[in-house]
Amino acid sequence: MLRSAISAAAAAAAVVLVLSACGSGEPEADPTEEAISAQTTAEAQDETASEAPMAVPELLDFTATTVDGDDFEGASLAGAPAVLWFWQEDCPICQSQGPDVAALIGAHGDRVAVVGVAGTGLYHDSTDEQRQQFVADTGTGEATHLQSPDGELWTRFGVTSQSTYVLLDSAGEIADVGSFSADELDEKVAGLS
Repeated sequence: MLRSAISAAAAAAAVVLVLSACGSGEPEADPTEEAISAQTTAEAQDETASEAPMAVPELLDFTATTVDGDDFEGASLAGAPAVLWFWQEDCPICQSQGPDVAALIGAHGDRVAVVGVAGTGLYHDSTDEQRQQFVADTGTGEATHLQSPDGELWTRFGVTSQSTYVLLDSAGEIADVGSFSADELDEKVAGLS
C-alpha cells in the first residue's frame, strides 16, 4: 500500500511538472491571426488617411449655381483634370462649339470633368430659359453648366471673352487657355493629368 501511495504521488508530481513545463499559462499566438490583425490595422490606417479632406486649390474655392438652379461646389473639381467652357447663349461661335464639347465628353468624360460657364449674353442679360435652351440646342447636357451673371467666375479664371476653354490639371492649376479647334481640344485634354 505504501508502494501504491508513493507511485501515485510520483505520477501526480510528474503530471504537474509536465504541465508547468508546457507553458506559462498564456496560449501561444497564432501567426495567422497576428498577420490578419496587422493587415486589418494597416487597412484601417489607409482608410483613415484616404478620408482626410483633400486641400482645395484656391482657384477652385468657389460656389455657384447651375443653369438648372442647383448648387455647385468648385471644390468638387479638385483631384481630377477639368475643362471649363466659357460661353454665352447668343454667341454663334459658342453655339458651333457644342458638338466639339459633346464629343469631348464622349471621349474623355470618364476621367475629365467638363463644366460650361454661362455669361450674361453679348447684347443683353440672358434668361434661365435661354441658357437652358442653349444647353439643349448644343447637345451638351452631359456637362455641368454654371451661371455667372456677375462675371465672377470669368474673372476668377482670367477669361475676357466667350468661347474660351480653360484646362485645369488635377492639382487645380490652369494648364492651358484658349479657343481651340475640336482636334486641338481633344489633343490637349488627352494630355491632361
